[in-house]
Amino acid sequence: MSAIGAIFAASGVCGDEVDAMASVLGQVPHDHCATWISERIGLAACTLHTNAESRECPQPDVSGDGRIAAIFDGHLLNPSEIAADLEARGVRLRSRSDVEIARRAYETWGEDCADRLHGEYSLVIADCRSGRLWATRDHMGFLPLYYKEEYGRLIIASDFRTISALSAAPLEPDHRYLAQVITKRWFLRDTTPWKGVKRLTRAHTLSYDGEKLSTRKYWVPPTDITIRYKTDAEYAEHYREMLFDCVRRSSRCDQPVGIAVSGGLDSSSLYCVADRLEKSGQLLAPGFKGYSLAAEEGGNAFELPYARAVAEHIGRELTEVPLFDPDINWYTQDAAWHRGIPIPSNGAMMLGMEKRVVADGSRVMINGGGGDEWLQGNSQYYREFVSERDFGGYWRALRRDSQAFGWPAALKQALRHTGGEIMPEPVRRAIRRHLRERRRRSDPPLSWLSPELRDAMIEAEEAYEAELPENAVHWSKHNIATSPFGDLSHSLMRRQRSAIGFESRHPMLSRSFIEFSMQTPAEIKRKGSVSKALHRQAMAGILPPVILERKSKANFTNTKIDGQFADYVRENANKQLAQLCDVKALAPVLSVDFDAPEGDYWAWEIWGLYASAAFLYQDNCVTQINPATGVQQDRIRE
Repeated sequence: MSAIGAIFAASGVCGDEVDAMASVLGQVPHDHCATWISERIGLAACTLHTNAESRECPQPDVSGDGRIAAIFDGHLLNPSEIAADLEARGVRLRSRSDVEIARRAYETWGEDCADRLHGEYSLVIADCRSGRLWATRDHMGFLPLYYKEEYGRLIIASDFRTISALSAAPLEPDHRYLAQVITKRWFLRDTTPWKGVKRLTRAHTLSYDGEKLSTRKYWVPPTDITIRYKTDAEYAEHYREMLFDCVRRSSRCDQPVGIAVSGGLDSSSLYCVADRLEKSGQLLAPGFKGYSLAAEEGGNAFELPYARAVAEHIGRELTEVPLFDPDINWYTQDAAWHRGIPIPSNGAMMLGMEKRVVADGSRVMINGGGGDEWLQGNSQYYREFVSERDFGGYWRALRRDSQAFGWPAALKQALRHTGGEIMPEPVRRAIRRHLRERRRRSDPPLSWLSPELRDAMIEAEEAYEAELPENAVHWSKHNIATSPFGDLSHSLMRRQRSAIGFESRHPMLSRSFIEFSMQTPAEIKRKGSVSKALHRQAMAGILPPVILERKSKANFTNTKIDGQFADYVRENANKQLAQLCDVKALAPVLSVDFDAPEGDYWAWEIWGLYASAAFLYQDNCVTQINPATGVQQDRIRE
């Protein structure tokens, strides 16, 4: 994982600016830091090496004629395939580093290279031949890139701190973005907490020549069912081969990797798959270790018996680390240092385990994120059966659901999806609009907002809906794959991990994994009340029975910190939230008993209110960073 940044200035780049950029970027752990300047573009990269190939090629990576330079954050999953394709076209590579492969791909295919680069990455190219700055991010947006355009100048960086330090004017909060945070209604794709600072949207490219800034989407999630087999066993075989390949590619590292083992179906599978890969000599790392969060016994987050069962099943030791559970001051101060919003508690609680991985000599940890989204399954199979006129499949699913839920519930579910599928499109559209409007009228978080922000959120939702497919099955797939909340969660976790010199990898969110899930029938993923049915079938004989048969799921809510978040809002809402919402309307949710079920229900909104209030407090601080020492000093604005 690296920290990267670039400046494009129509009047020419100042060396001091690029040095200052490198100084700010370099305040997180790294192995090598360097800059590059040519004409109107300056680049800086502070690189943390996570594989042997990255050590072969210092960043920025520059072409032989000095006219194209690249900086890269993250890792590729298909570098060998791209390198082979390049060499077949006569390209002579100096190294097998991801950054050089990405640069040569750009030189060979231009902007179309983005669709060929699979992995978790962000990439910036200084192209002096065409006089432009070009950038792209992976399909899911694991590695963030933010940018700000001002006065014929573009700043682009992997963090807000660099943007803030180089901006010509102090950054100002974006209330429209914070309205999303408060309400947990995520519709804005490229906005950030800072006005004028945008996020390069996932699966997009950016091009800037000093006059025109343009973005382009390069990947659209596939929604049609194109993978078809006669039996579930064939689907399971395909899935198992793909999962093994995704884990193998994600393990590429020149140091032992860590694997997060919660004891759930997803992470436990990755642990067992890594064990089989290592024993067969296919793991692309010199070993691995399993790590599990040691929550309080008896609590909703206590999963150690399951995690221990998996470790015993494959005969390995498991490192158990207590949940990181700081008080509210840690959240507020951490957010202020990063110049962003505070991280949710279920993300922060992993920090202790992540630090232990680093202390044990690893820089990479593989986790099971994405399994719930892409393996869970849903009852959309009725729509698929109707669309394909597969009445035999429809009847089989109805009988199976009746055995699981009873005939009345099964018929209600089937008829609801059937009616939605056969209904004329204009009627469906009218019903969806009616349901949205009715929900808005009774939506408590939306009612908190000021009238101006409420209207802005409604407008944002309409624009978001207009981008999604009309077909309900396709809508659901696109929404999961492109939800703006995913960009927030990935960027917050990346921020936390980069601060300790650590990279997380997600095999179950790789492009091939997502595309497999999207292109297979819904029926194979859910069988009546059994979720993740395909995954369970594919992992038979690999996972122990206690995991294969598991139907429970841990709950990582933290009532202690939720109570502190609520106290903070009660104490500061009048000063810090009055411009965003009706403070008096917050009273009911702020008086919720967090030990009761309704407390869990409102936990995200409480975090959102606190996160917005704490972020707005930052705006009363002037942040000064000494480029020479890298020391940040805050003082309250007078």
